[in-house]
Amino acid sequence: MITYTYEHFLNDLELLTRQCQSFKADTILAIARGGVTLGHALAMSLNIRNLQSIRAESYDGMKQREGVSILGSCDLSASKRVLIVDDIVDSGKTLHALLGELQAKHPEIVFKTATLFTKQTALVQPDFSLHEATDWIDFFWERDYLQHLKNLKH
Repeated sequence: MITYTYEHFLNDLELLTRQCQSFKADTILAIARGGVTLGHALAMSLNIRNLQSIRAESYDGMKQREGVSILGSCDLSASKRVLIVDDIVDSGKTLHALLGELQAKHPEIVFKTATLFTKQTALVQPDFSLHEATDWIDFFWERDYLQHLKNLKH
């Protein structure tokens, strides 16, 4: 298991921001839940005010589902260049399904993707990514918040 700390995140945010700047996105679409922390940070770092999220799921805990569920919607009517953000591309099924749906609904929009981690075997490879995922990743936003809440209850 890889422990991904806040300090790692701050360093990676700077690197991913540099990679994504050339795309000149006008909208960031974070995939909830994993991409929300990164989406917010990139929106701040790239000075993009149009930050939205959509819920797409292919996992229950550590177990991958058969299909992908896309829940909710977003308003991309004023968007021309959308950066879709998630923490990791594992199988690539979530990103593949979401991209397909968004491109069908909005053929006039240019979509690019950004993640912190990617598996080489993923169905879809992101446009911008920093690390190869070779093990389960324990992200600080999953572990630290839950541990803090647990400590408050005791």
